[in-house]
Amino acid sequence: MTGSPVELSNWSPQARIAGHGRLQVNLNWSAAAKADLDLGCMVRTRDGRGDAIQPLGANFGSFDHWPYLELDQDDRTGQASDGETLRVNLERWREFQQLVVYVYVYEGSVDFRTLGGVVTMTAPSGTWRIHLDDSPAGATACAIARLVPGREGLELTREVRWFSPKLWDGNQQQIDRAYGFGLNWVWGTK
Repeated sequence: MTGSPVELSNWSPQARIAGHGRLQVNLNWSAAAKADLDLGCMVRTRDGRGDAIQPLGANFGSFDHWPYLELDQDDRTGQASDGETLRVNLERWREFQQLVVYVYVYEGSVDFRTLGGVVTMTAPSGTWRIHLDDSPAGATACAIARLVPGREGLELTREVRWFSPKLWDGNQQQIDRAYGFGLNWVWGTK
């Protein structure tokens, strides 16, 4: 896909992202919402290593070294004009086994519906946008997209899969289980 941003309803289920440059994922939301949203990405590389790059736990990753993706900041209020941005090093696409980009409500809201949240994904081959206000009631996490290696780069699959809180089962644990990462999770705070 190429050109200007397209809305979720026009986003084809799969897109190819060339194996060069960077994939950039940006999260913005309304400061008036008085909520803290977080952008994250679970990654597994072909050598078997896995991790979750996210503000919770202050694990911001590295663009030039393993895991070849990084999160720029933790915007706790929605007031940062550039929100939170995750960058994936597409030059290292052959080393990835799977990446899942996700967003979750850290605090301040029971779901996404009134937060004005938008995720914009930008790659050399196109730009895609997802509005989080379309969530079902009570959804506090969303797996946005899944990326796996293809023939000449990464294959991007639109997921937009919603998750709701469960007792003793955090948002990230549910996403992990749904996509088979098998990461070790501990409860934490910022």
